Amino acid sequence: MSKTRIEGLSAINDVLRSLPRATGKAALTRFGKKRLEPMRDTAKEKAPKDSGELRDSIIISTRQGSPGQRKRRFENKAAVEIYMGPSKDQHGHAVPQEFGSIHNPPAGYMRGAWDQHSGELLTDIAADLGAAVDGAAKRHARKMARRG
Repeated sequence: MSKTRIEGLSAINDVLRSLPRATGKAALTRFGKKRLEPMRDTAKEKAPKDSGELRDSIIISTRQGSPGQRKRRFENKAAVEIYMGPSKDQHGHAVPQEFGSIHNPPAGYMRGAWDQHSGELLTDIAADLGAAVDGAAKRHARKMARRG
């Protein structure tokens, strides 16, 4: 198992704390969704051809997740969680496709997408995230300057 070390997040966190919570959350959400797009596209390509609506249901969302994940999300109002995978209505069909069942072998389309993109997703995240947060801070400063 390889380890990834991310540096520079404390400075980013300081900038986020200086922004209104909604501005910071919006910047993090945009950043996270953008970073997950290549993985989503690969998962769609790798999804079994005969999987019906499963391929089209692979989305990036802040609203996906189990009831336990949704409950945790509301505990920290400044937290941002972004999910990539089959929508809730296809979840029951997605799990047997990914891991296999007594009737079909595993397809591993989500794991394949993770294996292909996890390195680039995690590499240089602090620099990319820093630029996204810096952009949000500059937009916020311009907005405050216009208000006078």
